[in-house]
Amino acid sequence: MRTALVADGDLTARARILASAFDRFAARGYEGASLREIASNAGVSTALVTHHFGTKLALREECDARVARFIADKRDGATGAADVLGEVLGTYGPYLARMLGDGGEASAALFARLLEVARAMIDDGSASGWLRPSRDPEAQAATLVMLGVAPFLMIGPLTSWAGGADRALGRIAVPLAELYTHGLTTDDRLLAAVGLASEEAR
Repeated sequence: MRTALVADGDLTARARILASAFDRFAARGYEGASLREIASNAGVSTALVTHHFGTKLALREECDARVARFIADKRDGATGAADVLGEVLGTYGPYLARMLGDGGEASAALFARLLEVARAMIDDGSASGWLRPSRDPEAQAATLVMLGVAPFLMIGPLTSWAGGADRALGRIAVPLAELYTHGLTTDDRLLAAVGLASEEAR
């Protein structure tokens, strides 16, 4: 699981503050993380944090902007939408999981950006025949975002279960891939439960 959220080799105070903010916001949430804690984790003074960013809200906004730029850069490159979503979650998963759960306008904006990437992934996959389209593509996109973020919401118990965060994410990757590729059930009982089995039979 990647935790280096600044440019490789960038050891400036500003970069260390941003890396610390991503780490502390992911661990404690926006309300729980203090500027003093972020500064201490970065090895700088609180005054230097306020000098560079002003307020905790401005620091969070810069973190969100970094995520947005990462998505834009990947989308502008040759990377496919599926790869973009995977890279975004692999790089920023813990931060996104915590901040999406915090609620508010900033969380809604982050979710909207992820939803846009998921929509593009579904459009690309459906057009190429790689993905099965859903009756509700918008909900399908939201579900893909939810499933992508969910492991990071549960990283604590998953880490205890598997004996390490990277080991946990590696182990669940296999059944998730199986679920995405082959499905889970062998009959239509789940479709029947939501009233869709008869529709499938037509």
